Amino acid sequence: MRADKEKVVRRLNRRMEDATELSHEYAELQQVNNYGMAGHYEPHYDMKTLHDIHVQNTPPSEIGNRVATFLTYLGEPVGGGATIFTEAGVRLSPIKNAAVFWYNLLPNGNPDLLTRHAGCPVLAGTKWVMNKWFHVNDQMFTRQCALEEARREKTSQTLRR
Repeated sequence: MRADKEKVVRRLNRRMEDATELSHEYAELQQVNNYGMAGHYEPHYDMKTLHDIHVQNTPPSEIGNRVATFLTYLGEPVGGGATIFTEAGVRLSPIKNAAVFWYNLLPNGNPDLLTRHAGCPVLAGTKWVMNKWFHVNDQMFTRQCALEEARREKTSQTLRR
């Protein structure tokens, strides 16, 4: 959904920026998905692989990896449809107008493997969600790189020599 076309989308972007302090300038367009009866999504990560990051003809707003995900539940099914984080052991039931936010990358830029998640099957009704993926570009002042303490110390020693 293009922000330049829809006043509602501009408001949503502003709210997400206010909540996360991340810029939507380097983010993918919102994606709305509907899951009907038995609709589900297999376990996956939102961060991209090295191959995905270097694909040619990538729009400038999508350059760099997906640093964070903002998932909004636009509707809730009568039954089922939970979002589960398989490695973290977390289960979230969809509640209309609720949102979930997580970082896909650790502060040092490595993938956060605890973010592997899935959409459980909808057992009754339908589930509507909206995704927004923020990319690492333009987030350097909000989410600064932090290396492990030992590595930082080793680097400083090397630089002093």
